[in-house]
Amino acid sequence: MFNWKKKTALLLAGLAMAGSAFAADVPLALDAKQFEARNGAKVNWKNGVLDLKIHNPEWSGGVRINPPAGQKFDFSKGRYLACDVENTGDRQMRLTMHISSGERGSKSSSHVDLPHREVNTGIGLNPGEKRTMRIYLPHASLFLAPEGGKHMRVLDTAKINSIEFQLQWPFELPRKYLVDCRISNIRLEGEPEYDKKIAGSKDYLPFIDRYGQYIHSDWPEKIHSDEQLVKEHQRELAELDSLPPIADWNEYGGWATGPQLEATGSFRVEKYQGKWFFVDPSGRLFWSTGIDVLRNSTDAPNRKHPEWYAKDVPQEYVLPFNDWNLQKKYGKKDYLNDYYNVLVRRLRAWGINTIGNWGSDDLILLGKMPYTLCLAEINSPALRDIPCLQIKEANGKVRRIKFYDVYAPAFEEKMGNLLRTRAEQSEAAKKSLTDPMCIGYFVDNELRFNDIISGTIKAVPDQPAKLEWVKDLKAKYENSIEKLDKAWKTEFADWDALIANNKIVPKSDGFHADSQAFLLKFVDRYFEVARKGIKSVAPHRLYLGCRFVGFRQNGNIWKGAAKYCDVLSVNTYSNCVANIPARDFHDKPMVIGEFHFGTYDRGMFAPSLCPVGTQQERATSYMRFVQGALTQPNLVGTHYFQFRDQPLTGRWDGEGYQIGFVDVADTPYRELCESARETGEHMYQYRLNGKAVNDMK
Repeated sequence: MFNWKKKTALLLAGLAMAGSAFAADVPLALDAKQFEARNGAKVNWKNGVLDLKIHNPEWSGGVRINPPAGQKFDFSKGRYLACDVENTGDRQMRLTMHISSGERGSKSSSHVDLPHREVNTGIGLNPGEKRTMRIYLPHASLFLAPEGGKHMRVLDTAKINSIEFQLQWPFELPRKYLVDCRISNIRLEGEPEYDKKIAGSKDYLPFIDRYGQYIHSDWPEKIHSDEQLVKEHQRELAELDSLPPIADWNEYGGWATGPQLEATGSFRVEKYQGKWFFVDPSGRLFWSTGIDVLRNSTDAPNRKHPEWYAKDVPQEYVLPFNDWNLQKKYGKKDYLNDYYNVLVRRLRAWGINTIGNWGSDDLILLGKMPYTLCLAEINSPALRDIPCLQIKEANGKVRRIKFYDVYAPAFEEKMGNLLRTRAEQSEAAKKSLTDPMCIGYFVDNELRFNDIISGTIKAVPDQPAKLEWVKDLKAKYENSIEKLDKAWKTEFADWDALIANNKIVPKSDGFHADSQAFLLKFVDRYFEVARKGIKSVAPHRLYLGCRFVGFRQNGNIWKGAAKYCDVLSVNTYSNCVANIPARDFHDKPMVIGEFHFGTYDRGMFAPSLCPVGTQQERATSYMRFVQGALTQPNLVGTHYFQFRDQPLTGRWDGEGYQIGFVDVADTPYRELCESARETGEHMYQYRLNGKAVNDMK
């Protein structure tokens, strides 16, 4: 379990072993002819060392390493593809390594005729730091799941097309040397898991045990009996009892020994020494380090294949392994109160001070930790009756865009009364209106902002948003379709033809200008109504925005959001956020609503949206991500997605990642928890330091 006495001194010592050797390391034989610079990257290969400099923030910026002419790379004899990466630049950087197999563009889904598939890994590095980056090789011969099941993204590892190093998820402004690094010792590490049982073998089924764990792998924390489950629980409780609280945190997790600002009794935001912060109700600076989906269970909904499960797994369609394990762990069915009280102790011990999105009402109602609330999402009951933008396709089917029609009468009614409605439905929402522990509210998650214009111009004829835009265009062009056609370079016969259009999205400068004006108006209305709905009921709570997907948003979208949100929110799956361009945010604070890291080494078929090689690398990646965020002046918090691993067979939508602070048996990942603790202990001093250094202190 945990050994907090060693703390992160040992953690960081392990992280510093950039060239840590695995059995059977095999360096790749490469020559300069195999290196192909892409999108203006500067590449120099000499004496087994690659100097790589990238200054163009584009998806494919970097270098491709091709196999010798007429050949493929053969990685079938290794467990990892690894390399050592040194950040030779003056700021935190991130980099990804990609490999692929199969024919590009193939539509085959056959396990035999493997289509073009790609796996990747990433790394975030502080200036001057050198660490190892690893891809866990998903050999098709070893890692297929049974028919109908999830499997990792397998490759024909004997036929690898290329190795690529790229700038990960580019969102920066162009500047010299977004990436400035040295890559060395590109190698295969270890041996494949030849003893691994594979789908189709006579002894593969069942592959899920009664705890929801993968049968055919083992790891140090794996649960093998009810007695072990209880014993480990008691051990963790004793360790929590012995672990001192973080010394400079107050009851909110704010900076108890930091500057004293005005105490308002509610959370607010303020810029201090050029950096944005939350300020807690007592007037102390507060950085929000949170975790999403803090609940007792994530159910596995698929019981279509009873042969997958051990004989002692109950015959139910929905398989709540988390719930079953917690009942055994706590020795009773009504364990929730005990569980959530222990969870609060865990979170504080792990350096976590915020209940992030989708936290349990039971946890919030304990009143022991600051929290955020998601009032609703586009398909949730409170907002489901608001029409979305709709397009009638050529086949006659109507396709819904994941965005409201903000000009539909139901939008103002439902969105404007959202918090009031939720307070009538939920005890947690009702409590939040006057609860000083409530930081504020998210409304929505990952809406399709970039589809607003195309969704409106091609919308069905009676779409209120489309009719509103046409009204504006008639006013601008003096009711002359001829003048509009001239500006847009289109050939609409009349206004009815424009209203009926479901295909054309013009490319002209005139259309661009008009569409951007309408986009700003549209987005402005969305955020204005959402804000009024919150502030009319809870004027002292913060409006935390809509959780954008990434930082690459249209400037008018940022403008509308910044006008009405107290705090902007963005979900991003990358290894670093230190260099996001503050220009776009109009000097507004921002919270990262989602990020995570995962790997394959706990019997899971899918690692994450941001995969790394080992549990130790997960821990490092967490620390480096938060470190980078702490150096960015606009950021005021990072919320990790999510608390526990998703089910081996996937959650309700099939997503099944190894990403948790705890696994399916509620066992904490020691490395990640210790890293989070170290980060939380020193984050306030680090925030004021203003630069990325390895030592959190």
